[in-house]
Amino acid sequence: MMAKRDKRVYGQFNTQYEPGVDMQRLRYERLGRVQAEMAARGYGALLLSDNRNVRYCTGVAVMPIWSAINLAHYVLVPVEGSPILYEYGHALHRAEHFWDQVRPVKYHHAHWADDLADELSGQWAAEIKDILQEWGVADAKLGLDIMDFEGFVALQGQDLNLADADSVMEEARIIKTMDEIELLRQSATVAEACLHEMQTAIRPGITENELMGVYWERMLAAGGEFCSTRLLVSGYKTNPWFHEAGSKMVRPGDLVGIDTDMTGPEGYLCDISRTFLCGDKPTPAQKEAYQVAYDFVMATIELCKPGISFAELAAEAPQFPEDYKAQRYPLILHGIGLDDEPPNIVFPDRVKGPRPEGILKENMVVAVEAYAGKVGAQDGVKLEEEVWITAEGPVVISLYPYEDKLLS
Repeated sequence: MMAKRDKRVYGQFNTQYEPGVDMQRLRYERLGRVQAEMAARGYGALLLSDNRNVRYCTGVAVMPIWSAINLAHYVLVPVEGSPILYEYGHALHRAEHFWDQVRPVKYHHAHWADDLADELSGQWAAEIKDILQEWGVADAKLGLDIMDFEGFVALQGQDLNLADADSVMEEARIIKTMDEIELLRQSATVAEACLHEMQTAIRPGITENELMGVYWERMLAAGGEFCSTRLLVSGYKTNPWFHEAGSKMVRPGDLVGIDTDMTGPEGYLCDISRTFLCGDKPTPAQKEAYQVAYDFVMATIELCKPGISFAELAAEAPQFPEDYKAQRYPLILHGIGLDDEPPNIVFPDRVKGPRPEGILKENMVVAVEAYAGKVGAQDGVKLEEEVWITAEGPVVISLYPYEDKLLS
């Protein structure tokens, strides 16, 4: 029995018949999930600078690629009440639409403060402690995700009870709200449009960079934000996987593989993979590799049901033929949301030592992933599909068709 395929995508306009995403509900439900996890684990506050975590808690993203490498966007989240969002000074109005407590970011790390980093980071950390004292949580755990050295040392100097924020955030993010499910659908819809444009453009002589440009142009026009990788390759660069797009021209008979890794509407990921053929006559080796990857993805999707343990799924996942094992993709599946997320389920023979325990739960969304390529062969095939775990079983979110020419 094949998994269901989900063709519903609502518009962003709140018409009577096409309800869009309720952005206020999205923000407060996500914040509520985080604060519930904080309370359960004894955290008084989280100090978050990872863009994905800031966006999850607040719904605000300002220049996300730039602010990923410049500490100009962070949030202090209390276990109860509204967060304080620190934002790039000229962009405060972006956050003030949604939150009452918005303040200019304090530039304390060496990239901005030069030789004043020690002094300014001390002032910054003292302000953080003052706020925690006002909230009555200065003795509780303060969770951190990504922190510069000067800031971390300064917070230590305030005798705060520092702890890891990632465990809190990952547990909060692992179960998706209905608005998140809709945004994942919308992101997949954008990626499908991009894949169509890209596949149509495949011809002898076009370069990988040009195909990447076709994909990006459609992505930006359709409301996507960016791709976090350049995993678009052709011919011999499909084996092994993890070459990236370059000036290589596509030749007749080449396979062309892509892993979208696309950040779509409101920051939600579409992480699917497809492999296409330039031409109409695949080789037997190309068809074999494609079938191996396809069979793995389809069979694994059928296992994606609430209640199955990570260990059970890893044990029951189909085995790759011996010639394809050496270059298997290391993950069987991983979660998706605002980025790749837990759970991360790995082949049992790839794990040394203990591995994460857990079960698949309703309203998780995962990406089932496969790479099939023999060592030393000309071609390899990358396929990947997004799956929503529901009470009725797996529902496929991504709908882009497979390459019939390569299926036996």
